[in-house]
Amino acid sequence: MTTAAPMTVRISAGNNRVEVVAAAGQVFRLEGQATVEEVGDQVTISRPESKLRVSVPAGTNLVIGTTSGRIGISGPLGHVAVVTESGRVEVESAESVDIRTRSSRVAVGKVAGVCRVRSTSGKVEVGSCGDADIAGDSGQIELQRVAGSVEAHSVSGRIELSMAAANDITAETVTGRIEVSLPEGIVAYQPSQSELGTLRPPGCDCTVVARSTTGKVVVTSR
Repeated sequence: MTTAAPMTVRISAGNNRVEVVAAAGQVFRLEGQATVEEVGDQVTISRPESKLRVSVPAGTNLVIGTTSGRIGISGPLGHVAVVTESGRVEVESAESVDIRTRSSRVAVGKVAGVCRVRSTSGKVEVGSCGDADIAGDSGQIELQRVAGSVEAHSVSGRIELSMAAANDITAETVTGRIEVSLPEGIVAYQPSQSELGTLRPPGCDCTVVARSTTGKVVVTSR
């Protein structure tokens, strides 16, 4: 018995707002004026005249490109990729997420796998995820219930991490404060600059590399 491949929907929306709603048993439906091309399980939406609302089956893979339109994505999606200049980006639930933006505020709910975000100046919030790979210049980074490893980098933004399991963390900022919360009982190895790259000592559960040039660094177990 073979399983049908998930649908992939690509949306090019310019300055228009985009809403995508996924649900089990849902069929593809577009509300709004735009050009639609369907080839097998691939759907491309382009040249919209106004706001778009798109309904898709649960598990659909999604690729969205906008200039400044707000993007709201709800329901369980597959792989979600977003490229936008500005405008808030919200993703409720996905298998994996890759968001690239200049100044958008990014709010992600639940990601089963990798959550990757690149933002120049917008705040990044993630409710839960597997591995996290987040980088920005001046926006705050706030990650909750991270089950995998973390790479978090900022120039002047504050970084707050709450781990759901013992996994390695690299968190670096120039002027922002860094706060790392580990599960109760976890022993973290925090190497000095000269010890970077060395083996983790016996008895330590994970490695935490947290660096801020002028900001305070706090690592705690809850």
